[in-house]
Amino acid sequence: MDERAEQILGRRVEETRRDLGISKVDFCVATGISRPYLDRIEGGTANFTLKVLFKIAPALGMTVSELLEGIE
Repeated sequence: MDERAEQILGRRVEETRRDLGISKVDFCVATGISRPYLDRIEGGTANFTLKVLFKIAPALGMTVSELLEGIE
């Protein structure tokens, strides 16, 4: 994934998490992702793996396809 895609995806994760009213701590507990890694994800600087996407998407009530929609 290129840098721009990572930034778009990071913003999408953060905005959706906030819209759902899920705190960073609760999201980390639900997904098993560390807080520093979530900060990098939402900041658009993390490299994503499929494993991480399959943890994040359901926690946001989405499928991986929905989470990645429109990102090239």
